[in-house]
Amino acid sequence: MLHFAPEITSMAEACLGGLHGRSALLIGPERLQRPYTALLQHAGIKAIYQEETPQRLTALLPMVQLLMHIPDPLQAVDAGATPPITAAAIARGCAGRRAPLVIFDLAETSSIEELAGLLPAVCLYTPDDLRAILARYQMQIA
Repeated sequence: MLHFAPEITSMAEACLGGLHGRSALLIGPERLQRPYTALLQHAGIKAIYQEETPQRLTALLPMVQLLMHIPDPLQAVDAGATPPITAAAIARGCAGRRAPLVIFDLAETSSIEELAGLLPAVCLYTPDDLRAILARYQMQIA
């Protein structure tokens, strides 16, 4: 989904009513984060936390309004299936949360348990959701 980074960043901006002054957590290899980092900075985001793995997810979630999970598709093939980010981990990180959390699962197949989207104040965009939205967007342009 790297070639759709501008559209996905624009969706994040619309979901949050703007990115200026907001914070984001990007999880995945730095090379895959790079296009999103540049676009988020250009949109005026206040802070970007960057992690290779979701190990510190629970500790960092209270500080962000946007989560982008960009797992390495090559690593998933080489190392077997990467375990998904669980809804329980997201729930722990969202305990007491009042601000919305928008999550973009930018993997080829779901890498975040879909139950996370049912948590209060969480809006999860799965890979299938994003493909459907982006397909409609491309049809509008054509």
